[in-house]
Formats: sequence, structure tokens, C-alpha cells
Amino acid sequence: MKSKSIIGAALAAIFTLGVTTSCEDMFDIDSSRVIIEKDHTLSNSADSVYSTLGVLQSMRKILDRYIILGEVRGDLVDINNHTKTSLRNLAEFNFEEDNEYLNIKDYYAVINNCNYVLAKMDTTLAHNNERVMTDEYAALLGIRAWTYLQLGINYGKVRYFTNPITTVADSEKEYPELDMKGLAAEIIPQLVPYIDYELPAWDGDGIPQTTFPPLQLVLGDYYLWSGDYANAWATYWDYMTTHPDFNYQYGPEGQEETFKGYMGLNGSQYYSIEIGNTFYTKRYFWDSYLERGVGTEPTENLTQIYMDESSANGVVSEIANLFISLDNTHQLNTSTYWDELNAKQVFIRATVDNKTGEETGSYTPNTLVGDQRKKFYTEYSNSYATNGVEEFPLYIKHSVFNVSNNEISRLYTSAITIYRRAIVYLRAAEALNALAKEQWDLANGTDTLLMAEARGNATKAFYLMKDAYPVFFPEGHVLEKELRQSFLGVHARGCGDIRLDTMYYVLKKEAVALKLYNNKEQAVNFTDTINYIDELIIDELALEASLEGNRFGDLMRFSDRRYKQGLDEVDGDFLAKRVASRKGSEQMDEELYNKLLDKSLWYLPIK
Repeated sequence: MKSKSIIGAALAAIFTLGVTTSCEDMFDIDSSRVIIEKDHTLSNSADSVYSTLGVLQSMRKILDRYIILGEVRGDLVDINNHTKTSLRNLAEFNFEEDNEYLNIKDYYAVINNCNYVLAKMDTTLAHNNERVMTDEYAALLGIRAWTYLQLGINYGKVRYFTNPITTVADSEKEYPELDMKGLAAEIIPQLVPYIDYELPAWDGDGIPQTTFPPLQLVLGDYYLWSGDYANAWATYWDYMTTHPDFNYQYGPEGQEETFKGYMGLNGSQYYSIEIGNTFYTKRYFWDSYLERGVGTEPTENLTQIYMDESSANGVVSEIANLFISLDNTHQLNTSTYWDELNAKQVFIRATVDNKTGEETGSYTPNTLVGDQRKKFYTEYSNSYATNGVEEFPLYIKHSVFNVSNNEISRLYTSAITIYRRAIVYLRAAEALNALAKEQWDLANGTDTLLMAEARGNATKAFYLMKDAYPVFFPEGHVLEKELRQSFLGVHARGCGDIRLDTMYYVLKKEAVALKLYNNKEQAVNFTDTINYIDELIIDELALEASLEGNRFGDLMRFSDRRYKQGLDEVDGDFLAKRVASRKGSEQMDEELYNKLLDKSLWYLPIK
């Protein structure tokens, strides 16, 4: 790759860092236009605020691609007759020269903006003995690191530079080409010293801390992608158990500090109740994918960047309109594979004593209703338009819309979410299960202590999905009843009281054999159990985090690791068989399957 062709366009980015538009834009500030000169030093807090807002504005330009590149190539999205050529070619892994989604320059613009501000920011500036720019500095490190991560995931190898490119001579220099491991080696040491700093928050301007990627989570992702599973698990777990933001009131008044730092799932759950012979779904303590926390209220979303509602004010997302139309002309559908996966989940309902209202310890399984989360992400056109309009599914996770006279009068995507609580649980589970496989192999059947640790880690990975309470409170707690609903397993969000399940969502040899081999009589070993938990994790990422931008990267990461750890016989098969099954498990596209065994096609060409 030629450095000049890749990053030359980044030259212009630094001169628009502080340009703003209108006061209605969430990244706007009072000054109508701020131009940062090459030799300007950011020597006061206003400078750092203006500059950080400018970086966020440039970051918004790549957020739609975060969703599109991560999902259109995956197994949860399918194209239709109305899909435009650029999206169709992405889905079919045909990367034409002029594809609008392959422009890498916008990523480098974000990086160069970060480089410029980081180089110019005076982090020694203090007020009342406190350094006033360190929070912004940490936030920009996180944005730059996250952007490089996206380049590594999508392009495989990228040019790496941390100096601001301000001249043509800078753009013509040769910069090192790094893969994901190389990026991790460079970026991890940059993040570690700053992970305990608070991220900036300007609530008066509509910019809370959740606007910025937490450095610990970006760090955990780098460990995970580079195969350092011990540090990945430790980083995610530290975030879930010590982060100062997680100080919400789980317990009775006066005992709130007991749980300070513990990241629960806030009881967010889709629930099914039976009235007569009909099942109805309701939400229990749920804040949605798009909902934003207010003040000190807990929120599911840990990083969420708001988009403009009008192109006159800035960057508008196209995501909602790709999945929703009332005339059946939307361009992307959820896949049959996703539908099948949801349908085969078993919903578990605790039985309750009619007199006391307490659980009896028994449960009732329902094998017909499937995962309840799908019902809140999928609606139908005739819900909003009658007059004989054909019914078809609308995927609404990314959408905010107003309805007037049974028709959608206004539709937009208000925000793109990058990190949220359930994602952290599932990445922690992935890291822990991968670590268990490493430990098991290292024990080699002789180190009984290491074998026991491996079994314990795999079990904890499983219980982050089934019932997280014993993972966080292994010795139990006197306030178990109050804590139970906050510390659900992720799978419980859509499948009910599965902590009571002894038959379906379990670590039993029969369940392992059934899922892996479709044979209850198959003999299984601990490596099979690791494989089984891996399958549950990747399925849960599809059920919980569907179409949020991570899917193709998740499939890449699992596929590479599983082959290296001896869990798959064919390199690339884990990804290829899922993507080729978009139209259903019984309708695998053999041509696409064989195509995707060529791992070079997993990466985008540099345009």
C-alpha cells in the first residue's frame, strides 16, 4: 500500500477540527467557527473542548459504516431485489472500485484529527492542582485506538502513524504496515496509563461521558483480538467490578455502597406471560438499544454517539431507512438464519405459588415462542399502514419514528451504539472460554490444578449467559433477592427464568452432544464442552446484539481462534458456513461457502 494514496487526504482534516454548524447540533459550541492552525498550541480548556468536539464530528462520518460493514457481510442480514449495488456487492464479497463504503480516507481523517489534537494539547495545564485536559486527552486516545481497531478488523493491515500529517511531505513518508497484533503492540501501552481517568462530560451541551469509548473496553478488545485471553478477561472483569460509574442502587436504602462498582444488567428483560392459551411479551426494566441515560440513572449503553436529524446540521445516518419502508422497498432484511436461531430458543417460566407469590423452584418450558427479544426488534408494515399494504418485517432496533394516521411520518436513526453492558458480558465470556481452552491444553492431562481452573473458567463463561449472579457473588449474598434481577445472565433477557432450567440451557453431556453432533448418544469430552460454550456465545451475540455492527468481526475472530485451538477441522469454516446459511440452515450457498474459505476475501481492499 502507498502511504500517499491512503492518508494524503488526511491533510485537510486538521483544518476543520473546530468548524461548527448550528447550536442545535449536539457537537456545536457557542463559537460559530474555530479554525485550528498548524502551529497553534491547545493551552486552555476551551481549546480542548472545541478540538474534541471536532474529532467527534469527524468520527460520525464512519459510524454508519461500522454497522454496514459489520453486518451486511455477516449471517444475520440478507439482501433483496431493492438492494443497491454497493450493498449487494458487499454482501456477495465483490468489492468494486467505486463502492461508496470502501473509502478508507474518512477513518484516517479521524486518526489525523486525533493525532493533531493530542500533539498540541498541553496536558500539564492545571487548575486548583488538577490537570484540566487529561480527560480529553484520554478520550482522544480511546477514539484513535477504536478507529484503528476498525481499520484492523476491516482491512487486515493498515498504515500506522501517530504524528499529525500537516504537510505534503508528511503524507509522502513511508509508515509501517501493521496487522492486528502489531496494532495491539503499539496501542495497548498507550492506553494502559489512562484507563483510570474519567472521560469528559459536557451535559449542558448534550454530551455525556457515554459519548466516548471507555479506554478499558477498547483495551480489552485489543487483548481479545490479539489472542491475549488472560489479559482480555482480566480487563473486562475489572471494568465490570470496579468501575466507578457503576454505583447504582441495587440494595435497600442505606446499603447502596455495598454494590458500588458492580455492573449488572439492570434487570433488562423481555418476558412472556400466558393468558388463557395465548402468550404475550412485555418488557421488564428495559432501556432500549437507543435509550440514553439521564443524569445518574443507569443505562444499558456505555458508548453512544448521537447523529443529526437533518443533513443541514451535519451527519445523518441512513441505517433506519435501509431496514424500513412502507412500500416494501427497503434494501436489507434480517436473514432466515437469524429467524431460525431465534425460533429454536426455549423460553423458561418459573412456577409461582398462588398464595405466597414466591417461586416454587420448578419451571415450565415453552419450546414454541422462541427468544422474546426478536419481537421487540421486528414489527410489520400493517402495524403502521393499512389499506391493503402487504405485511413484511421491519427491523426497528436502529430507528426512531413518529406515527400519524397509522403511517410513519418521520423516521431516523438518532444514535449509533458502540459499547453496552451485555456486549461486555459476552466478550468477557468469550475471553474466559478461550482462556479455559488454553489452560486445558497446557495442563496436558497431568496438571490437575490447571485442569480444575480451566473447568471453572469455562463454567463462569457459561454462567455469564445463564445466570450472572453466582459469577459476581460466588459466596452468595444476604440480599440475593434484590440482586438477582440486576445480575441476570444475558440469555435470560430473551428466554426468561433460565437460571432454573435443568434440561435445555445446561452444561450436560447430552446437551453438548445434541448441539454439536445432533446425537444424544455421542461421547463428549471437555474440549467438546469448550466448543459447545463457544457455540452458545456466538449464538448469544446474534440474539442479543443483532445488527449492531460487530457480527462479521465476531465471526472472523471466533473462526481464526477455533481453528488455531483445534476446535474446527477446516480453517475459516466457522465463518463460512454461517454466512453461507443466510437463507436458512437447510439452504447453504455452497458457492459462497467455498468462496469464504479464502480468508483474503474477509478483508476489504484499500481504496
